[in-house]
Amino acid sequence: MVRRIITVLLAVAVLAALAGCGDGGEMSLSDYRKTISELHDSVAWDMGDTVEELNDLDFKDFYDLPDLRMVFLGAEEIFAAAWDIADPIYPPPQAEMLHVDLLDFYAEGAESMRDVQNALGFFEVVLPMLRDVENLALPDLPENAGVPEIKAAAAEDRRTMEGYMRELEGIDPPDDLQPYREKLEGFFRSIDEAVAAVDQSVTPENFDSFAQFRQWFATALVESESLWGEAMSYLDGMSDIIDHYIEMGKELAARIQVL
Repeated sequence: MVRRIITVLLAVAVLAALAGCGDGGEMSLSDYRKTISELHDSVAWDMGDTVEELNDLDFKDFYDLPDLRMVFLGAEEIFAAAWDIADPIYPPPQAEMLHVDLLDFYAEGAESMRDVQNALGFFEVVLPMLRDVENLALPDLPENAGVPEIKAAAAEDRRTMEGYMRELEGIDPPDDLQPYREKLEGFFRSIDEAVAAVDQSVTPENFDSFAQFRQWFATALVESESLWGEAMSYLDGMSDIIDHYIEMGKELAARIQVL
């Protein structure tokens, strides 16, 4: 979908140049109102299109996360383009505070949309990890498995957990998701340590560690579901972010109209 704000970019630039913005002169109040109204209305229009795109997607559906990330990339571009257009404009004295608030709004909107993309990308990576816990090799072995099978399964699961922990170390989600990332690291570490304990202590004469691990793993699955639920709750809360910025935009639009 072609964003309306792109089509208005040239018109706003021409108006600004005619008003003397190109050489540092301030705009008249009437020119400023016309220019900034056109710009801000375009942002509102494009945000409405963004809402329509989001209505076709589900934040709690893992397979929709890549498409959601692209929608929020488009939203970031809307806010960033608006800031780029508004920044060079020299408002008249009556509009200086409003103009500062508009610039802050566009900058905050772009940053927030980047954070959403980061969060969605984070969950694209970690949610399959959580689901994969159900498919680990050691818990899937029968009770009468032999030592070679147990050790082979333990080695496989340790490689999986250590790979997940390395991958998490390289991910930098938004600040409010850092505690969740730390929880995931601790969870995968606990599985790695439990598997290592089996690998180190199981012998043909003593299978106690394997039996204890099988009992312990049931609690690990419960924790996995809890972590999944936290992720779903976070994703569900993200669905209101565009509405939040639309409401903020309406407040600024009202201030533009009373200039």
